[in-house]
Amino acid sequence: MRTVLAGVLLLVSSQLAAQSGYGQPDPLFTPGYAAAPTTPDQVVRSGIDRLSGFLMGVQNPSPDVIRGFLDREIAPHFDFTYMARWAAGPMHRRLTPPEQARMTEVLKNLFLSALARNLGTFTRPLPRVDVYPARATADGSQATVPARVVGSDGVLARLSFRFYWNERGWRIFDVSANGASAVAYYRTYFGEMFRRHGPDAVLR
Repeated sequence: MRTVLAGVLLLVSSQLAAQSGYGQPDPLFTPGYAAAPTTPDQVVRSGIDRLSGFLMGVQNPSPDVIRGFLDREIAPHFDFTYMARWAAGPMHRRLTPPEQARMTEVLKNLFLSALARNLGTFTRPLPRVDVYPARATADGSQATVPARVVGSDGVLARLSFRFYWNERGWRIFDVSANGASAVAYYRTYFGEMFRRHGPDAVLR
């Protein structure tokens, strides 16, 4: 599972132009729930271990097989609803509830499908991934987990997972690679798509 981080790295770095972060989360993220028993860095490490075990145990898994694993084991740790809401930008307020739900599904599919394709290209030896302790905000409602991916060729990349916590535990609402935010990328992507084709065409 050490490749989930490297896979996210490939996904983000191969698609993202250099972009700045998108600022602080909105009031959706408010404290008030009991602290989750599993810390954010434990969530990341556990995901890496599970994915590594899966990929090592399957010979040449297809993107569809990998995607099924991601849907079961990785996707529940992400808040795709928030990611879609931010990625849609001002357009989100103009969408109907069914369109907003569809926006979430479109973004989730783009994210996980690209991740599955990139994971399917990995060869052994797998990259080494170092996960560092989470850095929490003062009120404990958010945390960032930094990580470092070291390829077999010595190429170094830095990742960052942003979490918030609610009654379901810690949820990821953004991933960045070398400072480039996935959600910022999707905001640019969907903004351009909405301008060119309109929401009906994008969300059909």
